Amino acid sequence: MGLPWDVYATPIAARKLARLGIEHGEVVLRPAFYRQLGASYGVVARAVCPLEGHDAPEADCSCGFYAVADDTQLWRLGADEPELAVLDVELAGRVIEHDHGYRASDQHVRSVRFHGACVRCGRRAEVFGQRHFGGLVPACRKCARRALDPVSVSEALGVPVEFTSDDPAPASLSTRFEFVLAQMLAPVLILLVTAAVALASGSGVPLACGQLAIVVWLVTVPSLLGRLGERLGIAGTEAVRLQHRWSPVVAAVAIGCDIVLTVVVIALRDVIAY
Repeated sequence: MGLPWDVYATPIAARKLARLGIEHGEVVLRPAFYRQLGASYGVVARAVCPLEGHDAPEADCSCGFYAVADDTQLWRLGADEPELAVLDVELAGRVIEHDHGYRASDQHVRSVRFHGACVRCGRRAEVFGQRHFGGLVPACRKCARRALDPVSVSEALGVPVEFTSDDPAPASLSTRFEFVLAQMLAPVLILLVTAAVALASGSGVPLACGQLAIVVWLVTVPSLLGRLGERLGIAGTEAVRLQHRWSPVVAAVAIGCDIVLTVVVIALRDVIAY
């Protein structure tokens, strides 16, 4: 990575990801990903370092407004997340440039663009639904809770807020079933094999190894779902939506099966020696 350099000139057009929310009755922009010291901001904002008290951004600190040069770099930030918006921004003041983007002291949001699919069912998004803690996400009218019209959100924020029209259609019911079933296949096979070995050997060590393997699977499976979606013909945004919707259910089923099989194996053997 090259050394950063400073710009004090004409505003620089850039892109970034963010979330929408409602705080104290006002529509605000929030950081795309959780940051302990991250704060919401408005359409026109100046960065403040929450740690050191110096002018943001500094080369030796992580403060400032982050953005990338164009849409081709957004994949680095998780652009397939259906709950995230793409912001067209202008950066000004002090701007530190790096290999793939910028950190700036001043930011002016010009437009807000969301994926056009309901985050719950995948149908065309028509409104924003409110989530816990004030989050606003794209939703169809059937799935939206306390729906807000995009026009009213645009007026409240002060810049255009719109949904894209090129998002893929929801995957078919059979494809969604295959996507969920494929996630369950590995843990079920692990549990059946370790249960059989434990019964045959009279030892609880295979059960412990199987439980450790389930933990490893829970940690690694999110990184594999993109490739699984490609094999099933599911587009990136739709695959991420299905992951958010069904992965907690899959994990709960796997853990439940683990508990049931462990109890059954212990019940079938008089003594399980660890």
